[in-house]
Amino acid sequence: MNYEIVIIGGNPAGGTAAIAAKKIHEDKSVLVIRKEAESLIPCGIPYTFGTLNNIEDNIKSIEPAKKMGVDFLIDEVISIKSDEKLLTLKNSEDITYEKLIIATGSQPFIPPIEGNDLEGVVAIRKDLEYIKSINPILRSGQNIVVVGAGFIGVEMSDELSKICDNVSLIESMDSILPLAFDKDMITPALEVLLKHGVDVRTNTMVDKIIGENGKVSGVKLKTGEVIKADRIILSIGYRPNISLAKKCGLEIGIYGGIVTDEYLRTSIDDIYAVGDCVEHRDFFTRKQSKLMLASTGASEARIAGMNLYDLRVIRQTKGSIAIFSTTLNEISLGAAGLTEKQAKAEGFRFIIGRNTGVDHHPALLPNTSPQIIKLIFSKGAGVLLGAQIIGGSTTGEMINILGLAIQKNMTAPELAIMQYGTQPMLTAGPGNYPIVLAAMSAVQQMGN
Repeated sequence: MNYEIVIIGGNPAGGTAAIAAKKIHEDKSVLVIRKEAESLIPCGIPYTFGTLNNIEDNIKSIEPAKKMGVDFLIDEVISIKSDEKLLTLKNSEDITYEKLIIATGSQPFIPPIEGNDLEGVVAIRKDLEYIKSINPILRSGQNIVVVGAGFIGVEMSDELSKICDNVSLIESMDSILPLAFDKDMITPALEVLLKHGVDVRTNTMVDKIIGENGKVSGVKLKTGEVIKADRIILSIGYRPNISLAKKCGLEIGIYGGIVTDEYLRTSIDDIYAVGDCVEHRDFFTRKQSKLMLASTGASEARIAGMNLYDLRVIRQTKGSIAIFSTTLNEISLGAAGLTEKQAKAEGFRFIIGRNTGVDHHPALLPNTSPQIIKLIFSKGAGVLLGAQIIGGSTTGEMINILGLAIQKNMTAPELAIMQYGTQPMLTAGPGNYPIVLAAMSAVQQMGN
């Protein structure tokens, strides 16, 4: 078989790349090769254990792509022969290509601790059949311990607290979500977890997982304390899935991802890579970085898909910006760019603008939430380096605004006079727009 454009992997990055490629290169044949007939929306996986009624409610449909003319093949690529532009498959005939996009995603990291293979110990793999298999196991747990308080760990803890009375969350660093939020901003989220009955342990490390008759019975901490557990979730992060890329001879970065240029071109001609399997570069430092977000992968996928045959869309951004958001029922959280801790570690001199208010006006309107915003600016030019928001349902879109502001190198004075629209049920008041007020508090410091 011959296809002009082939994508390996049907995750958000792979699917987005296929759609972008077909939209821009309408006359080209496009094929997506993936292992599963149906795939999950990765960010929705935690909600299949509580909020969603059925796992199938979290399946990403391929029908829009098929209607555009994208073909799908359910199979596994065994090898890439780049000199022949040939793919060898497990169950199908070989496929040749003109342009190849690798979107093989990531796999959960399993720490090498004693007991990680006991029955009842799971990780959160982005695999439909696997999630189906562990769903009843976790739902039937009486004492659940989640190891790792990143986004997956926090969201899993919150969801499982709805169906299990005894959920513990263990984090080795000094706060939850430590790579996205400063400790001074995360207290409201911690309070929500505690309110929901989650036993949160920070500055705490697991020594080993203990069991009886092959089944998990608890975790032993470095302090010697044992926490009873019949289910354990290992949520220590993910690693790029690069086995195909390594066999093909592609350059691999220091964090184990495929090295690409700003247009997602790899070290071999006509092979591109997008999503979690890619080694990213930080927007500010240009250092290689670990960043695994579906939104980042989708953005990269569009860049790759649109520029396969010529550079139609010029990429002016100099690296990837970490833009996060999540919700814990009562509150929502968003973060973009550098935290204060990260800015210090990289040697930036900075000032901080803050504002505390509410997200509707007047404040007595239904569903009004408190809103806290923290903006980090460079001390000299006042360029926005990072942003964190704790608030209500508007948080996700507000952090996207600030992510764009970071991308465009906007300054505190520019944000202080930005133009915006307000509506009582949708936003803070016209005189109290939080981004503007936080920026103004930074402007006050710029002359000092």
